[in-house]
Amino acid sequence: NELTLKKEHISKIEGRFIELTDQKTFAKECSFAMQHFSKNDYLDKSTIESKLQAVLNVAQVQLTLNPVLKLAYLVPRFENGAVKCFLEPSYQGLVKLITDTGSAKNVTCHPVYEGDIFDVTLGTSEDVVHNPKFKSKEIEYVYAIAVLSDGRKQIEVMTAEQVNEIRDKSESYKSFVAGKTKTCIWNDHYGEMARKTVIKRLVKYLPKTEQWERLATAIDLDNQDYSISYNQVDYIESLLLTANIDEVESSA
Repeated sequence: NELTLKKEHISKIEGRFIELTDQKTFAKECSFAMQHFSKNDYLDKSTIESKLQAVLNVAQVQLTLNPVLKLAYLVPRFENGAVKCFLEPSYQGLVKLITDTGSAKNVTCHPVYEGDIFDVTLGTSEDVVHNPKFKSKEIEYVYAIAVLSDGRKQIEVMTAEQVNEIRDKSESYKSFVAGKTKTCIWNDHYGEMARKTVIKRLVKYLPKTEQWERLATAIDLDNQDYSISYNQVDYIESLLLTANIDEVESSA
């Protein structure tokens, strides 16, 4: 494949990547990226420029492509007549960034299924009571709770209908519904995407810190799926979430 990323291509971003991280991290993340490309033919067809930008974005947001941790993924999309590669954070990745940047000490996020006992108290004493009953696979709500540095809680709750309104704006989902793609991350991993959706809404109400830029950049990268025109085909390979890619330790 003439578009396969080669060492001479990678060298173009090496200096900037190492400036943001270090040599060892650069070697490891390039190894993870190359494994993603080798295991997904459609992703490997993406342009060299987009591949390099996606890998560089790993350093900018400081989320690893390590498949064991599942913090971020490389995803392909068809945009402006070409397949392009994009970095997208997972909901676990966003949680890590929130806590790493000091915006919150802890973040929890759960879907609420039909039949669960669920009660929310807002106001001066915010709290959530959620007793799962494990009787249904139908999600009715999804919520996220951030514990701030002073112990206060910030709670965000979304109904399934609200989540679906966001989903319906996703170009990947539109393409799936239109029959342009055979798979869609929203269809195959709805619960994970619902978690990420409510966390992104929660972030709007968290205190900003000096390291806030990394979190904001990660969310901007994720939001690109909702900003492309409907006439552009957006393809996200769900295999990226379940691919069995061996972790490779690379020396500096």
